[in-house]
Amino acid sequence: MTETQSYTKLAAALQAIDADVTAAGAQGMLCGLFCSPDEPETAQWIAQVLDGLSPKGDAAREVLEALTETYQDTRERLRNDSLEFEPLLPDDAAPLPERARELGQWCEGFLFGLGVAGSHQPAKLPREANEVVNDLTEIARVDTDLSADEDNEMAFTELVEYLRAATLLLREHTALPSSAQPVAGAGPAGGDFLDS
Repeated sequence: MTETQSYTKLAAALQAIDADVTAAGAQGMLCGLFCSPDEPETAQWIAQVLDGLSPKGDAAREVLEALTETYQDTRERLRNDSLEFEPLLPDDAAPLPERARELGQWCEGFLFGLGVAGSHQPAKLPREANEVVNDLTEIARVDTDLSADEDNEMAFTELVEYLRAATLLLREHTALPSSAQPVAGAGPAGGDFLDS
Protein backbone atom coordinates (compact mmCIF):
# COMPACT_ATOMS: atom_id res chain seq x y z
CA MET A 1 0.00 0.00 0.00
CA THR A 2 1.42 3.40 -0.97
CA GLU A 3 1.72 6.34 1.44
CA THR A 4 -1.17 8.05 -0.36
CA GLN A 5 -3.39 4.97 -0.07
CA SER A 6 -2.50 4.57 3.62
CA TYR A 7 -3.28 8.22 4.32
CA THR A 8 -6.57 8.11 2.39
CA LYS A 9 -7.71 4.90 4.12
CA LEU A 10 -6.90 6.16 7.61
CA ALA A 11 -8.35 9.63 6.98
CA ALA A 12 -11.63 8.14 5.70
CA ALA A 13 -11.88 5.70 8.61
CA LEU A 14 -11.29 8.44 11.21
CA GLN A 15 -13.72 10.78 9.50
CA ALA A 16 -16.40 8.07 9.46
CA ILE A 17 -16.37 7.94 13.27
CA ASP A 18 -16.10 11.73 13.72
CA ALA A 19 -12.67 11.46 15.34
CA ASP A 20 -11.03 14.68 16.49
CA VAL A 21 -7.60 13.33 15.51
CA THR A 22 -6.65 13.51 11.83
CA ALA A 23 -4.71 10.83 9.97
CA ALA A 24 -1.56 12.94 10.09
CA GLY A 25 -2.08 13.74 13.78
CA ALA A 26 -2.55 10.06 14.59
CA GLN A 27 0.68 9.02 12.90
CA GLY A 28 2.52 11.99 14.40
CA MET A 29 1.39 10.83 17.85
CA LEU A 30 2.60 7.32 17.08
CA CYS A 31 6.01 8.59 15.98
CA GLY A 32 6.30 10.58 19.21
CA LEU A 33 5.45 7.43 21.19
CA PHE A 34 8.14 5.53 19.29
CA CYS A 35 10.71 8.01 20.65
CA SER A 36 11.01 5.90 23.76
CA PRO A 37 13.15 2.92 24.77
CA ASP A 38 9.90 1.00 25.33
CA GLU A 39 8.04 0.32 22.12
CA PRO A 40 4.44 1.53 22.39
CA GLU A 41 1.69 -1.06 22.30
CA THR A 42 -0.73 -0.90 19.41
CA ALA A 43 -3.70 -0.86 21.79
CA GLN A 44 -2.25 2.02 23.83
CA TRP A 45 -1.92 4.23 20.75
CA ILE A 46 -5.32 3.26 19.33
CA ALA A 47 -6.94 4.08 22.69
CA GLN A 48 -5.36 7.55 22.61
CA VAL A 49 -6.46 8.19 19.02
CA LEU A 50 -10.02 7.05 19.80
CA ASP A 51 -10.19 8.70 23.24
CA GLY A 52 -13.81 9.57 24.05
CA LEU A 53 -15.20 7.65 21.08
CA SER A 54 -17.07 4.34 20.98
CA PRO A 55 -17.26 3.35 17.31
CA LYS A 56 -19.47 0.41 16.43
CA GLY A 57 -20.12 -1.93 13.53
CA ASP A 58 -18.35 -1.58 10.19
CA ALA A 59 -16.97 1.85 11.04
CA ALA A 60 -15.28 0.43 14.15
CA ARG A 61 -13.82 -2.49 12.20
CA GLU A 62 -12.52 -0.22 9.45
CA VAL A 63 -10.89 2.30 11.80
CA LEU A 64 -9.24 -0.46 13.86
CA GLU A 65 -7.94 -2.10 10.68
CA ALA A 66 -6.60 1.21 9.32
CA LEU A 67 -4.95 2.13 12.63
CA THR A 68 -3.38 -1.32 12.99
CA GLU A 69 -1.96 -1.13 9.46
CA THR A 70 -0.61 2.37 10.15
CA TYR A 71 1.04 1.15 13.35
CA GLN A 72 2.71 -1.79 11.62
CA ASP A 73 3.85 0.22 8.61
CA THR A 74 5.22 3.08 10.73
CA ARG A 75 7.05 0.69 13.07
CA GLU A 76 8.60 -1.13 10.11
CA ARG A 77 9.73 2.09 8.44
CA LEU A 78 11.20 3.51 11.65
CA ARG A 79 13.16 0.29 12.22
CA ASN A 80 14.36 0.08 8.63
CA ASP A 81 18.01 0.99 8.11
CA SER A 82 17.29 2.25 4.60
CA LEU A 83 15.50 5.30 6.07
CA GLU A 84 12.18 4.68 4.33
CA PHE A 85 10.20 6.58 6.97
CA GLU A 86 7.91 9.36 5.72
CA PRO A 87 5.36 11.44 7.64
CA LEU A 88 1.81 10.39 6.71
CA LEU A 89 0.43 13.41 4.85
CA PRO A 90 -1.93 14.12 1.94
CA ASP A 91 -0.34 13.68 -1.48
CA ASP A 92 0.85 16.56 -3.64
CA ALA A 93 -2.48 16.71 -5.50
CA ALA A 94 -4.22 18.01 -2.35
CA PRO A 95 -4.50 21.80 -2.00
CA LEU A 96 -1.48 23.34 -0.27
CA PRO A 97 -3.52 24.79 2.64
CA GLU A 98 -4.88 21.30 3.40
CA ARG A 99 -1.39 19.78 3.29
CA ALA A 100 -0.07 22.58 5.52
CA ARG A 101 -2.89 22.04 8.03
CA GLU A 102 -2.13 18.31 8.18
CA LEU A 103 1.58 19.08 8.58
CA GLY A 104 0.74 21.16 11.65
CA GLN A 105 -1.52 18.38 12.96
CA TRP A 106 1.30 15.86 12.48
CA CYS A 107 3.63 18.02 14.59
CA GLU A 108 1.00 18.50 17.31
CA GLY A 109 0.44 14.75 17.42
CA PHE A 110 4.18 14.09 17.56
CA LEU A 111 4.70 16.49 20.46
CA PHE A 112 1.75 14.92 22.31
CA GLY A 113 3.15 11.42 21.77
CA LEU A 114 6.60 12.56 22.87
CA GLY A 115 5.08 13.93 26.07
CA VAL A 116 3.14 10.71 26.74
CA ALA A 117 6.31 8.69 26.16
CA GLY A 118 8.07 10.90 28.73
CA SER A 119 11.06 11.18 26.42
CA HIS A 120 11.46 14.93 26.22
CA GLN A 121 13.73 15.57 29.16
CA PRO A 122 15.75 18.58 28.00
CA ALA A 123 18.50 18.05 30.56
CA LYS A 124 19.13 14.51 29.25
CA LEU A 125 19.02 15.30 25.55
CA PRO A 126 21.73 16.90 23.42
CA ARG A 127 21.24 20.47 22.26
CA GLU A 128 20.36 19.44 18.69
CA ALA A 129 17.54 17.18 19.91
CA ASN A 130 16.07 19.98 22.04
CA GLU A 131 16.30 22.33 19.07
CA VAL A 132 14.32 19.83 17.00
CA VAL A 133 11.54 19.78 19.61
CA ASN A 134 11.46 23.60 19.56
CA ASP A 135 11.32 23.57 15.76
CA LEU A 136 8.41 21.11 15.76
CA THR A 137 6.57 23.38 18.18
CA GLU A 138 7.00 26.23 15.69
CA ILE A 139 6.02 24.10 12.69
CA ALA A 140 2.84 23.03 14.52
CA ARG A 141 1.75 26.67 14.17
CA VAL A 142 2.20 26.57 10.40
CA ASP A 143 0.40 29.24 8.39
CA THR A 144 -2.38 27.51 6.41
CA ASP A 145 -3.49 30.64 4.52
CA LEU A 146 -1.15 30.03 1.63
CA SER A 147 -1.07 30.57 -2.08
CA ALA A 148 0.05 27.56 -4.11
CA ASP A 149 3.09 29.23 -5.62
CA GLU A 150 6.45 27.66 -6.31
CA ASP A 151 8.15 29.16 -3.24
CA ASN A 152 5.49 27.85 -0.85
CA GLU A 153 5.55 24.42 -2.51
CA MET A 154 9.33 24.32 -2.07
CA ALA A 155 9.08 25.44 1.55
CA PHE A 156 6.48 22.73 2.21
CA THR A 157 8.69 20.06 0.66
CA GLU A 158 11.62 21.22 2.82
CA LEU A 159 9.49 21.07 5.96
CA VAL A 160 8.33 17.53 5.20
CA GLU A 161 11.94 16.43 4.69
CA TYR A 162 12.90 18.18 7.92
CA LEU A 163 10.15 16.30 9.81
CA ARG A 164 11.46 13.02 8.44
CA ALA A 165 15.02 13.76 9.53
CA ALA A 166 13.89 15.26 12.85
CA THR A 167 11.87 12.16 13.74
CA LEU A 168 14.81 9.88 13.03
CA LEU A 169 17.18 12.12 14.99
CA LEU A 170 14.94 12.27 18.06
CA ARG A 171 14.34 8.55 17.90
CA GLU A 172 18.09 7.91 17.87
CA HIS A 173 18.56 10.02 21.00
CA THR A 174 15.52 8.79 22.94
CA ALA A 175 14.75 5.24 21.80
CA LEU A 176 18.16 4.15 20.59
CA PRO A 177 20.63 5.99 22.85
CA SER A 178 23.41 3.48 22.33
CA SER A 179 23.55 4.16 18.60
CA ALA A 180 22.90 7.88 18.69
CA GLN A 181 24.38 9.35 15.56
CA PRO A 182 23.41 12.71 14.12
CA VAL A 183 20.95 12.49 11.24
CA ALA A 184 21.60 14.74 8.27
CA GLY A 185 19.18 17.64 8.45
CA ALA A 186 19.90 21.13 9.57
CA GLY A 187 17.85 23.72 11.43
CA PRO A 188 14.32 24.83 10.63
CA ALA A 189 13.41 25.02 6.99
CA GLY A 190 10.57 26.75 5.22
CA GLY A 191 10.65 29.94 7.26
CA ASP A 192 7.96 31.59 5.13
CA PHE A 193 5.57 28.87 6.22
CA LEU A 194 5.72 29.67 9.91
CA ASP A 195 3.62 32.21 11.74
CA SER A 196 5.65 35.09 13.06
